[in-house]
Amino acid sequence: MAGVRSAQWYLRKRTKRNLRQRIPAFCTLRVKETHEMHGQAIEIGPTSVMLAMLAVAVVTDLRTGKVYNWLTAPAAAVGLALGAVGGGLPAITDRLLGIVVVLAATILLSRVAGLGGGDIKLLAAVAALQGFHFAIWAMLLTGVCGGVLATVVMLRRRAVKATALNMYVAMLSNAGGLRTDLAAGSVGGRIPYSIAIALGAALALALRT
Repeated sequence: MAGVRSAQWYLRKRTKRNLRQRIPAFCTLRVKETHEMHGQAIEIGPTSVMLAMLAVAVVTDLRTGKVYNWLTAPAAAVGLALGAVGGGLPAITDRLLGIVVVLAATILLSRVAGLGGGDIKLLAAVAALQGFHFAIWAMLLTGVCGGVLATVVMLRRRAVKATALNMYVAMLSNAGGLRTDLAAGSVGGRIPYSIAIALGAALALALRT
């Protein structure tokens, strides 16, 4: 009888010791999983906002020829807020640097390429949501997509010669300080550049993943 009690006491003691060892390990694992899920949510959040913003921008640009401030300004604010929550000061700095570089580059290019203010703000919002390096890739790929899109439109409408002449005149006028609309006088008409921005951002996203 004493042997049975001793065995039971030993089993209870061993079980308690095992529980004391396993519970902290389990809690540590759960905390780690929670942090990982939180990090994934912070990473997915800006991407979802960016894709939704680009989709709405393409629709409004096709329908009205405009990308509105009520779309780009809140999206940029959300990007900065999510950066502050997920990465603190370094993330905020990275996004602000992306905004500054994008604004500087696109404002300079707008003198030659005729980018609209809505297009510039849309790219700046992408920078606010995704950061400096993504914004650079998105901007470069947007330029490529814009060139391909313009070429396709010119070929479909058989307006290569007229469009090339219009671009040459517009670039000379803008370089001389006279602000002109690139689409004015063009046989092909205005090309919604938000499509190129959306394609460039999607390609940058695909390259990152």
